[in-house]
Amino acid sequence: NLAFHRAAEIGRRYDQAMKTFIFKIAFFLALTAATPQLASAAMSPLSLAVVPGIQFPSEEYTVTGARLSLLWGRHHGVYGLDFGVLGNVTDQKFNGIALSGLFNLTNGDTTIIALQFAGLTNVNTSKTHVFGLQLAAIANINRAESEVAGLQLALVNLSSFTKVYGFQIGLYNTALDVYGLQIGVVNVAKNLHGVQIGVCNINETGLFYVAPILNIGF
Repeated sequence: NLAFHRAAEIGRRYDQAMKTFIFKIAFFLALTAATPQLASAAMSPLSLAVVPGIQFPSEEYTVTGARLSLLWGRHHGVYGLDFGVLGNVTDQKFNGIALSGLFNLTNGDTTIIALQFAGLTNVNTSKTHVFGLQLAAIANINRAESEVAGLQLALVNLSSFTKVYGFQIGLYNTALDVYGLQIGVVNVAKNLHGVQIGVCNINETGLFYVAPILNIGF
């Protein structure tokens, strides 16, 4: 009976958290669909880049459609599809889908719709919202207050200030709050509302601070 009640409590908290986050998803999707209030008056629907300095338009522009980079590009902001053979850099706001062969780097507020994929590393240095998949072969690094609703997958997920609603999978995982499942060799959460599976599982505010194989938080 005790196990049943604990499982029911996990389900209730997870359901409540997901309802709250679904509202946030709807809010950000509506915000993205609206005409963006861009910080820069210089806008272009398309960018073609080889490297910064060899690109059109230049770095101070905000791209509101698609950025396509033979190596990597750099712009003030991007709203839409971001594709780089090696990678791309965004200095301010990013809203959209990001695909790169090596890296994605965003330095301003970031909203990922569906997918952020990098052959090596995703690095987001400011507030970030991921609605879908954040995937990298080596590392996902969210350095500021962030939220991931879906799946975060890499060898290393360094997201100490990130709330994860769903799944975080890697050899080494860190998160602020987890509403769902962490799977890895080492899992670290400030607050766990779900399950950790790994060799070493740390729930800093839980009944069991460290547990091997399996840790459950409420």
